[in-house]
Amino acid sequence: MKRVIGIFYKKRVRISIILICCTVFLIFSRMVNSDNKQHQIEIERSILSNHFVKNHLLEKDISVEKNAIDNNRVINFIKPTEKLRPDVQRVIEFNAKNQFQNIPFIPGRQNERPINQNENSINFLSKLERIVHIDLKGAPPQPHYFKRFIPFIKQFGATGILLEYEDMFPFEGRLAEARHGNAYSADDVNMIKSLAKQNGLKIIPLVQTYGHLEWLLKVKSFAHLREVSDFPQVITPCLEESYQVIFEMLDQVIKYHSDVTEFHVGCDEVYYKLAHEKCASMPNSHDFSQVFIQHLVKIATYVRSKIPNVKVIFWDDMMHGIEEQTLMQFKRQIEKLELQPMMWGYMENVETYFQPDLYVKYGNVFGKIWIASAYKGASGELATITSIKHHYLNHVSWIGVMKEKVSNKILDFIGIAFTGWSRYDHFLTLCDILPQAIPSLVFNLQVMQYGPLDDKKKQEITKMLGCSGQIPWDGVVNYPVRCNFPGHEVYEAMLPLQSLLQALKSDMEFAEKYVSPMNLEYAYLHKKRTTEVLERVQYTYSSMVDFKDRFIEACNTMFWPDVANEWLLVYFIPHFDPLYNMIARVKNLSSQKVWSPRPLPIKLKQYPKYF
Repeated sequence: MKRVIGIFYKKRVRISIILICCTVFLIFSRMVNSDNKQHQIEIERSILSNHFVKNHLLEKDISVEKNAIDNNRVINFIKPTEKLRPDVQRVIEFNAKNQFQNIPFIPGRQNERPINQNENSINFLSKLERIVHIDLKGAPPQPHYFKRFIPFIKQFGATGILLEYEDMFPFEGRLAEARHGNAYSADDVNMIKSLAKQNGLKIIPLVQTYGHLEWLLKVKSFAHLREVSDFPQVITPCLEESYQVIFEMLDQVIKYHSDVTEFHVGCDEVYYKLAHEKCASMPNSHDFSQVFIQHLVKIATYVRSKIPNVKVIFWDDMMHGIEEQTLMQFKRQIEKLELQPMMWGYMENVETYFQPDLYVKYGNVFGKIWIASAYKGASGELATITSIKHHYLNHVSWIGVMKEKVSNKILDFIGIAFTGWSRYDHFLTLCDILPQAIPSLVFNLQVMQYGPLDDKKKQEITKMLGCSGQIPWDGVVNYPVRCNFPGHEVYEAMLPLQSLLQALKSDMEFAEKYVSPMNLEYAYLHKKRTTEVLERVQYTYSSMVDFKDRFIEACNTMFWPDVANEWLLVYFIPHFDPLYNMIARVKNLSSQKVWSPRPLPIKLKQYPKYF
């Protein structure tokens, strides 16, 4: 009996040991699993912090549902954005590793891998026209600059020039009243044409015919043609005289460009619509869509009457809100006139900016379109140093859009215009001027031939530009660069400004402690501290004067004097003047040895409560 009881207890001990071991194993497994799951959540949280992720394998834009994360779990899927067509919407399995492998390569980021440049996109890109836009409404180069510039852009893959004259064209007759004081001569225009022809580049003239006519409508003689009397941006289509003036502009430009195969008539950013008092009596005065298309057809018909078989290009933005069925009413005329929209988008992620049905509409109505990217003038009204990174991402994004639309047979693409805006508007200040943006133009011409660039290709381009040192990629300059491309003198002269302004800010912060506006205005200076301030700012002052002189000298190699003066007035003088005025005032007071007792006779300016 004891033996039986002993065996029974031994078995229970063994069973207990086994159960304890199993329990320990399960606890350990759950702990490991919890750690792994928490690590996966952290990875996915990191990825989900970027709302839009580009899946290059699927060539679709996908939007991560951030709300899929709760305190305990991450839902392991992502859904297509609402912008995707219903026929392609589906749930896609989320894989953190694969997503990291397909983030587009940006030069300078060593941890990302470049997209294979040997893929079919190279053949696709080789069929596109590559047209370089020259915006002459700000900092127009002197004519001799084109002798270097035109062969240069040909070398890097340009096939044509989109030439936006604005007020730099040698207009005659009543239009001469609005002409720029340094407008090109007839000989200058013919020289540019000849240079383009010698280098195998087509010229596409651009004449605004609806919006952005402020250069003309600002003048008193044409003010009555404004859509809104206070604002000179838009010409009214409700007066027959408007068309007389537009046709006169077209006639004079066509006289020099009668052999072109494409002609751009603008028509973007029509801010004011049918507001003129005469519009009320027009047919369809309540329907801007109808009026806009009729206006476009009228302009295109006139251009075609002067240049038979020319293709008429226009900016597409005013088409965004026009229904497809409305456009279809004009499809016959669109085909007859060979109207071609140029769809412009300058943001870093074009894929998520435009609704997919816009491409479908354009495919159904036009069949094929142009696109417009930007190599400068699209990263801020007050940009000085061009951000190559911003414009590079813009071009890479456009490549993805075009590949997807062509592969899905939504529409075809004729070519791309690399726009380079000099001002955001005729009345606004200069933004990044042409020579500062030459590296951006070259990098992006190469992108549109070879696809996204790896570091090796980036270095090759830098050498082709004749540059020593690393070209500023993101608009931030931390090192000197020397180059040898057309306009490099201006490019190099501009680069030190950022570091100079940083030094100036530091010096002025020190100076303001001891030389405040109160001290200067009421001649109440601490002479020892004032001497310290003068010693501190002396080097910065001399450096800034040197910068100004070098910049003017460099600009004189390719611009008229007004360009350097305007640029300095906007970007340099507001920083330099306070330093100069402070030093001049301190020098005037340097002999002072007697001061009045306090209180000082301070009187504040009287300010109105409202303007």
